Amino acid sequence: MGAGHARQATAAKSATVEGRRRASRANAFARGKRSGRIAKKADGLSAQAYRQVRAAILRGEHSPGEVLFETHLADKLGMSRTPVREALQVLARDGFVEIIPNRGYLVPRLSMSDVRELFELRESLEGLATRCAAIRVTSAEIAELEQLYDRYEREQNWEASVRIGTEFHNRILSLAGNSRLTTILGALNAQISLTRLTQLRDVRGRRDESVLEHRAILKAIQQRDPAAAERLSRAHVRRSSEATLQAFYPERRA
Repeated sequence: MGAGHARQATAAKSATVEGRRRASRANAFARGKRSGRIAKKADGLSAQAYRQVRAAILRGEHSPGEVLFETHLADKLGMSRTPVREALQVLARDGFVEIIPNRGYLVPRLSMSDVRELFELRESLEGLATRCAAIRVTSAEIAELEQLYDRYEREQNWEASVRIGTEFHNRILSLAGNSRLTTILGALNAQISLTRLTQLRDVRGRRDESVLEHRAILKAIQQRDPAAAERLSRAHVRRSSEATLQAFYPERRA
């Protein structure tokens, strides 16, 4: 009888220990799920803050030289400082703000060297994208580009013309079939757009020249001529670069 009681006691103790282990694992799993939900929610808020602050900068709501503070932005966006801080760090990495230690984040003023560097990168990458598009484009996709070009050619409003021109280039980029190129060039063009929305109104004759350049690029794609498409695209970006530099620095004009 003594041995039987001992075995029963040991079994009961083992069951108790195993029960505690199961409960501990269940609690850990529940905590993990909660942590995952919290992290996922935080990631979503960070992405939302990134999009909203980036869009505000691109719209000109935050001027070059303006300092952005986490607390002010958090109040404005209706969220805590943590996702706003994470968003600002990504914006700094992408070149839309600069980190000022112990102060905040600065909307940068682009120097002539900055603008030149951006366009040099764009010339190379957009030329490559246009070359790839000319190789891979279908007849249906050419028809879409033709419709975009027709809208661009007819549009007389300057800001609407810029939007359609951007749409034309973005469509070419999507036809290149290279997702990494799309990501890199998309971020680059967003920075370049900071230089164009207010300055290029003053560049005489650029609108007519740009229409002709877009027409030539379209023709090269229609003919599925990758070498010509890349050459014409790069030339278009170079002329845009010169126009932007002249707008930024009037003393450069002849």
